[in-house]
Amino acid sequence: MAWIDDEWRQSAERQAALSAGRTLYWLATIIAAVIVIFVIADVFISWAQGAPIVRIIALIAALAVWLIGCICRAVLP
Repeated sequence: MAWIDDEWRQSAERQAALSAGRTLYWLATIIAAVIVIFVIADVFISWAQGAPIVRIIALIAALAVWLIGCICRAVLP
């Protein structure tokens, strides 16, 4: 039964290591979150000025950045 524990330990070490796909995924997630934060701030600023406007294009761009990160995580090792 020792070989089962060794295989489990090696797979856990591989999962813990940062790969290029995971790194790009988290970078894309952070960038998308920053874009969403700026959109929310812009909504509050425009709301204070009397005409709240939600920037749909910016939200679509944030979604696209996040999806690219998901694709990188799935494709790259």
